[in-house]
Amino acid sequence: MFQTKSRSGATLLFLLFLFVATTPVSGLNLKLKIEGTPQQGYGVALYDGNQKLLKDAGAFSLHLSNLDLTSDTTFNEWRGASWTGNDSIVTLQKDTYIKALDSKLSAKVTYQIVNPHIVKKTVELVQPSMLSMYYTLRENNVPAQQPKKYVTFEQDNFPGGFIHELFPSAGFVTADNTAVGFLTDAGYKNQFTRTTRRRFSGRGGGFVGMRQLPDPRLLSAATPNERARGKDYVRLTFGEMFNLNAGPDTVLPLPQKLMPEGKLSVSRKDSLITMNCQAGAKAGIRLMTPISGQKVYTISFRVKGNLPVALKLYRIKNGQQGPELEHGIKYIDAFPSETDKWTEFKGSVLVPYIEGDSVLMFIGNTSGKAGTMQIKSLTIAENHPAIQPYNVLPLGKTETKNTYIFVEPWKSHRDFMIDSQSRLAEGKGFKGSLIEKMLYANANMLNWITSVNDFTPFSVPNMNYSPDMYNRDSFWTTVATYNKKLNLAIWNQWAKTQTPEGAVGTIITPYMGSVEAKDNEATIEWLVWALVNQRRYGVQLPKEKIDKAISFVLNSFDENRDGICESHFSMSQIDVCDYVPKTDRLAVNQGMFAVALHTIKALGYDIPDDYLNKAESAYRKFYDPKRKHLLFDREYPDLISLTDLVPEFLSLWLFNQPMLTDEMVINQLNQVPYLNKAPDSPHPEMGTTAPILVRLTNDAKGYSYMTSDYQPFGEFGKANYAGHSRDGFYYNGGSWMRAEYCAYVVGLKHGWHRANEMMENRAWAEINLNPKWPFSKEFIPTHWKSTDEWWLSTRGLSWNVFILMADEVAGLRTPDMDPDYK
Repeated sequence: MFQTKSRSGATLLFLLFLFVATTPVSGLNLKLKIEGTPQQGYGVALYDGNQKLLKDAGAFSLHLSNLDLTSDTTFNEWRGASWTGNDSIVTLQKDTYIKALDSKLSAKVTYQIVNPHIVKKTVELVQPSMLSMYYTLRENNVPAQQPKKYVTFEQDNFPGGFIHELFPSAGFVTADNTAVGFLTDAGYKNQFTRTTRRRFSGRGGGFVGMRQLPDPRLLSAATPNERARGKDYVRLTFGEMFNLNAGPDTVLPLPQKLMPEGKLSVSRKDSLITMNCQAGAKAGIRLMTPISGQKVYTISFRVKGNLPVALKLYRIKNGQQGPELEHGIKYIDAFPSETDKWTEFKGSVLVPYIEGDSVLMFIGNTSGKAGTMQIKSLTIAENHPAIQPYNVLPLGKTETKNTYIFVEPWKSHRDFMIDSQSRLAEGKGFKGSLIEKMLYANANMLNWITSVNDFTPFSVPNMNYSPDMYNRDSFWTTVATYNKKLNLAIWNQWAKTQTPEGAVGTIITPYMGSVEAKDNEATIEWLVWALVNQRRYGVQLPKEKIDKAISFVLNSFDENRDGICESHFSMSQIDVCDYVPKTDRLAVNQGMFAVALHTIKALGYDIPDDYLNKAESAYRKFYDPKRKHLLFDREYPDLISLTDLVPEFLSLWLFNQPMLTDEMVINQLNQVPYLNKAPDSPHPEMGTTAPILVRLTNDAKGYSYMTSDYQPFGEFGKANYAGHSRDGFYYNGGSWMRAEYCAYVVGLKHGWHRANEMMENRAWAEINLNPKWPFSKEFIPTHWKSTDEWWLSTRGLSWNVFILMADEVAGLRTPDMDPDYK
């Protein structure tokens, strides 16, 4: 029988270890101290005991302007006219008349020591005079003494300039090895976005950088020239935009030497380059560019021919080709061309700090087809954009910026990365284990505003997937928090994508549209989300939209009303294949349909019990008693997947009701291979990860990865699973934390004896298996020779934060540990 299992002693000990890992370190004694006079104004300095860490450099600097940018004013190093407080909490206040705008401004700044490591700083601005004004706010954090070095989330010794990395954190290390770091609240709260690019029209051609580039200098540090002049700082800048259309640019010289790659012939006459490509692999030209770090560039050319254009920018270090540049031109493999007219390409790229690397450009053909391509007037221009404000201070409404200072004994850069995440969570009032804090902080840093003209909350999976918000990713990420504003805002954004048939869209991308809405799990998850919002917040839902979504689910997935789910797509993250005609082969689809029926019934709609029972029974029938596991795909019965237990988890989480038997769940989990054993893991005798999808075999090894001739994904599988090149990666055996961890919690609830240990090992693996990457990842490979093989694009995925709900189901946390729980 299904029952709630008690926590084991081993789990209690492990959780205690995780909590202790972030308890205060002895020796820190943070204090706030008022400095200044009534004439100069008052500011705050930060001390550790008698050691000053941060000078009073003013609480902020502020630039204000009217909406047409014709009148403005600047406050440098604002200080309060009055103060209240003590050495652990201080509030500064000042009211000012602004002659240039004929308006008044009230400002209040509060510094609060949250715990022995963290200071929370809150800036509140309100103006009662203008309908709206633009503002840019800067917080300069000035070290009391010259630092030994500056550090960022990705750099152990940062030379200075603007910082654009996967997690916004920067700081400095003092001469006596104290690390002082600076963090920001979520972008939807502090009104910033870290998006740097947009899609092309028609979703073709990849990404290009935006011409209005918001918050490129959200974080920055003193440059070498500034430091040489004795000027040190770590700065946070809110509400600043680079307008590439308004500033000048400098056209840079390009090398005359073109380096052919692949099978092609190349000719050049003046600015015209002609490439005749043969069929086969990648073919094109390479050239070294004048691009360097911490600048913005625009690349342009015209193209004509019968091949799509691929454009790539690669970092070159010591003559070796490295990763692609991320923050602009990316994934351009099929920019369209025509044979009878010239098509213009124009795309910008923000180049962050790249450690002095050079940049190589490739232009050519990656389609494998034979054909001709002509490139004309290839140009690289360095932009000198106009700097403009874009945050809005409306009439009578208080605007708030929350930032955080954390102080640690300097141990290592790896510890700085971990502390950046855990201390942000603590600063926000979050309670939990170390992995929970890290995932919570990461998810907050991937929730920002939609665009410079739309401050609606927006959730992206990670920096690699930015600027797009995907339905399933935003669902799993957002429902993990009890934040009412965030849940309702993003749920309502998805409601606006609903088609006339009732389907909810699968992707929202700023600065470009999307018409993608299909019969995958997106609409079901939107209904689940509706139910969660209704239960948590007691809100009234838009009945017409709910009605249409329910109609779509019932009619699209089971038009025969026999309880059997049919769809063109997988209702899980394993979405690399579609099915024409619809298929009923997938276990996860049947389980998700059963969850949908339970959800619709819980929303107050009539779902007959016998109909619901048929759907549940059909889910159970995917269990093969001989193979002792659920069949991922009936046509490939040797494949086993942990995603097939996701519907069971949802049923337990939402309804406290199992759909599968203990035997089915326990046998399923016992059949999965557990890989990546590590001697320093909590349970070194066991693996730390499990493949999300793998083939079971009857040999001594017991499993194999998919191959081109045994895989359910058609042409995708044939192209990607030949030659064992992707064994253990992505959906060919990658370990995906959210689905895997939820499967272990399902096992815990069904009495699987290894559940606690695998939950502990998997949490450990996310932080420790790759010591250079102590943060959330899209997946962890289960077959690799070196962590250098791990994909950079996986770093920082947000939806793993859903383990907060998994831990609630497991009895390891309570809702009141979330600061937004009411």
